[in-house]
Amino acid sequence: MNESSSESTSSSTDTENNDSGRQGRQVAKRAFAAEINDATHVFKQSDKERAPNFALLPSGEIANRYFIVGTVTEVNDVGDEDEYLQARVVDPTGTMFVYAGQYQPQAAAFLSSLEPPAYVAVTAKPSTFESEGETYVSLRPETITHVDDVTRDRWVAETIERTEARLDAFPDSDSEFVANSREQYGESLDLDTYREAVNDARKDLGMDVPYSSDGSESETENQNEDDDAGINGDGESEGEAVDEAELAAAVTNAEFEE
Repeated sequence: MNESSSESTSSSTDTENNDSGRQGRQVAKRAFAAEINDATHVFKQSDKERAPNFALLPSGEIANRYFIVGTVTEVNDVGDEDEYLQARVVDPTGTMFVYAGQYQPQAAAFLSSLEPPAYVAVTAKPSTFESEGETYVSLRPETITHVDDVTRDRWVAETIERTEARLDAFPDSDSEFVANSREQYGESLDLDTYREAVNDARKDLGMDVPYSSDGSESETENQNEDDDAGINGDGESEGEAVDEAELAAAVTNAEFEE
């Protein structure tokens, strides 16, 4: 791992391990695309004008910002007049969309000169917007930088651990955020979805998959050559393709929930 990548990951890890209740910047949370895209409930914890906004992860955690690492597979200018860049960022569980324009000049400059595919680390704030009755999540980068494959794999491993910890704690938790998750996401809340996402991440790293979604013991990785059937080159299920042109048009004109 090069020195800059090592320092970036170390700094981010230290930041996340600090007390989340401290004054100042909110802790950046690790989560996979599968869960981030489902975290559509955004709220404030205070009535103060400049109070921070939080996205509610289905696993019962809140995030004012995310720390993600993935592969940028494509960058497009989706702006009508001014440049507004959409970066498609893929992790082992799916795709996230990062948007940068005039209010994120450093990130926009970085993306405009980027040659995909490339591994990047991104600290970003989540936003939501409505399109045809559906709520979508987009990410606005605060920082973005190149990383290597070692850093990417390390992030995947750490995010597996943190996601599993949230999922394991969920059933018996008396946390207000777990209660909020049950209330906000209701019948659509299926934690097995995120167990399966963790399994996908384990497979990506060549790790054993200890349990299937029904709790039974599962086969280890690489015992079935057809395990990846139905997965496209970007790591997404073929049946879950995103209409990116429609999404880009919607986000360009959307009024984001800040």
